[in-house]
Amino acid sequence: MSAEEKKRLIELLVETHLATRTTLDEVDLELVVYADTGWRIRDLVGHIATWDREVAKSLRTYQGGSEYLISDLDETEVDYNERAVVEQRKLSTQEIIDEWERAFDELRKAVQEMPIDRFPGDMLYPWGDERGTIATLVEYMIEHAVEHQEEILEIG
Repeated sequence: MSAEEKKRLIELLVETHLATRTTLDEVDLELVVYADTGWRIRDLVGHIATWDREVAKSLRTYQGGSEYLISDLDETEVDYNERAVVEQRKLSTQEIIDEWERAFDELRKAVQEMPIDRFPGDMLYPWGDERGTIATLVEYMIEHAVEHQEEILEIG
């Protein structure tokens, strides 16, 4: 990985976050996205924050020479995601947005501070059943945010 490629990856991460922020500014965060679970847009925002934070932890741990695995993650991640949403429902909408911004900042900083020579390494992803490079992990997180942004745009 070159410095230019790392810079491009960080820029794409930031662009995706800014696009999501623009989308969120234009919708009612209380709108239901998933009728079957009752998840609202604010729940999706909290969900993105949860995963940004977990990936940031994973990157920091990897940079420190170890591996991070979410300890209470079930096979399908459904229960884990639901527990996180239930916990976040105790927060106000503004607190959810603030949490999302902080989690993104943690992720961006973890990527920025990672030495370039560590990018091609084989790291454990925080969900535990996959290993790969930092670039692939960051690309997953970008795809994750884009996927949920598109869902928000569909109902917003």
